[in-house]
Amino acid sequence: LPLNIRGTASATLLEEPEPTNGNEVDVLKPTSSLRSDAAESTLPTFSAVTEDLGTGSRASALIKEERMQFMIMRAQKTKNFVALKPWYIINPDSSGLANTWQLLTMFALAFVGLVTPVQVGLLKVEFGLLTVLSLAVDLVYVIDMVLQFFTSYPRRTARGVEWEVRLPRITIHYLKTWFILDFVTLIPFDIIALTSGVDDVKELNGVKAIRVLRLVKLFRVLKTSKFTHKYEIPYSIPYQQVTLFKFLLMLILVCHWLACVWALTLQLVSSDLPQWIDEVEAEDLEFGIQTRDSPVSMYIASFYFCSYTMTSVGYGDFGPRNILERVVCTVIVMVSGLLWAYVLGQVCAIVADMNAESQGFKQKMHHLNQMMHTQSIPQELQRRVRSFFLHNRNQMLYVTQQQLLENMSPQLQAEVCTALTLPWLEKVTFFGQFMRLIQTLETRGVHTMRYRACIADISRQLLPVAFAQQESFDNVQELFILSKGLVALNSRVEGGGAVWGEDFVLSDTSLIRPVAGYALTYIEVLMLTRERFMDVIERRKLTCPQLSMIVRRYCVRVAVPRAASEQGLEVFAELVKAEGERSGCKELEYSSAWLWGLFCQQLRCCLVLGHSDACQHPHPDRVRHRESLCLEHCALVAELANKIYSCCRQRNVYFPGQPKRISSMNPLNPP
Repeated sequence: LPLNIRGTASATLLEEPEPTNGNEVDVLKPTSSLRSDAAESTLPTFSAVTEDLGTGSRASALIKEERMQFMIMRAQKTKNFVALKPWYIINPDSSGLANTWQLLTMFALAFVGLVTPVQVGLLKVEFGLLTVLSLAVDLVYVIDMVLQFFTSYPRRTARGVEWEVRLPRITIHYLKTWFILDFVTLIPFDIIALTSGVDDVKELNGVKAIRVLRLVKLFRVLKTSKFTHKYEIPYSIPYQQVTLFKFLLMLILVCHWLACVWALTLQLVSSDLPQWIDEVEAEDLEFGIQTRDSPVSMYIASFYFCSYTMTSVGYGDFGPRNILERVVCTVIVMVSGLLWAYVLGQVCAIVADMNAESQGFKQKMHHLNQMMHTQSIPQELQRRVRSFFLHNRNQMLYVTQQQLLENMSPQLQAEVCTALTLPWLEKVTFFGQFMRLIQTLETRGVHTMRYRACIADISRQLLPVAFAQQESFDNVQELFILSKGLVALNSRVEGGGAVWGEDFVLSDTSLIRPVAGYALTYIEVLMLTRERFMDVIERRKLTCPQLSMIVRRYCVRVAVPRAASEQGLEVFAELVKAEGERSGCKELEYSSAWLWGLFCQQLRCCLVLGHSDACQHPHPDRVRHRESLCLEHCALVAELANKIYSCCRQRNVYFPGQPKRISSMNPLNPP
């Protein structure tokens, strides 16, 4: 039981215990993880608590309540436990307020990453809209820094990842990690610049340079933010395309930062020294454009310089003209060169991975053509082989699908396999009955995961098989499900979804009716052999006995008429003729074929469905010459049915169970 009695229990709360009155029973409530620590010696023991409780009725009620909660959690497959956390501790993984706040900080981060470099490198220090927005962003990060002291963090333990909810440890962890960086970036440099009373912008260069530290916030969000991760679960994200787009944004963003740093050099050196903007300004003055006075023109020129430097094109119209510009340019070349090489390598790997299946198929076709050319295979056969491989290209997807299923948990395997193969398996008689049984149990509130796990095992035993056009094949103890193409089955044309070979479950191959298949087009089938299927039934006979019972009933319904028709027809006809000659009833002799069909159908119902009086109600379609049969012959027909049953048993014809004796049959009064 998840019961925590302070003083003796091994499972204690993660947060610091609150003061108690000495007789408090603290019950651990289940949430997401559990911490086991030594008990506190100063707290009351279990015996002291029970003495204070008197008769123990209160403790008994608590135990029963927690037992019920624990049973509910087990039914819900809850794997982890967490102790109750204080109300003021924020769990960023489950708190809705934390998710909203994280979205707000992402917008603030976008402002810092895009606008702040422009303020630092291109704009004058003045009070305006951007200054107000910058102060608002600083306020957001001030609140965020305060919230970090109350935000739990994940920590790795021997039992897995747990959320730390103890306030002292959260505070120490934050002070050791991101507090200094957050504090430095929150220094109000904008207010310092505005209130300093300095008119010369060059005297504020140090302040501007320090403000660049605000960009370090980007690394903090990239390391701890789960904003992107949370959208990976509800939405299907094409990772390869998203990764390419991410690298493109990375190049643009880094180029944007470098362009602002390159423009900042104009404010860090004296105007008496030559600067990189001089050449650009001289060319633009011919057209009356004041580049130095326009932040937009300066940014475009800076971005142009950094872009062709990053892409290794080389210097173009202008370059560094003084010592500081040469130093900054060297840093830009090194940073952009490393980033360009990294992005280029990653993009090449992603593009190669996107075309891995296509490249593998082309390589296979190349080896195939070489083999056929070397072995001098006839041209017509070469054409058929190439056609088969071209159509069989999708078979590789099935192999990849099976590999993905093996990496899933058992429950996910069951659910995914059911979703993938349910449309095909439902077409098989006994599989359809089994799925209807699962649906019936689910409507009753019965947990059916073990049954779906059985379906998953069967799905993994399905083998993809392909047949070329004009190819003939047959089946013995093999189930086929057509997934693509057209096939002729015993001169009957079938399309996608066709099922044949359902009698593959019979152990006696003489009772199996083989089906001759002929591929009218290229076809793909899912094949299930009897050996693989019986292995699943044997492995699941304890957890899923219903499937074995359904298959056994199906075998009886199929095998009894086929076995009786082969081994008992002659005996039954002889009995009918002998009884007819003895009683002088010629109708029985002439109607022996009809009696045999009637007997097979009704005896099967009697044995399988358990209807002891099934022979009293023959199917109306099977009745022939019923007008010529009199009521006095009903008892004779019932007696013949009992005799044929005994004779078939003597000839080792299998009839599971001993049916009740057939007493009467009235063919003139069908249901």
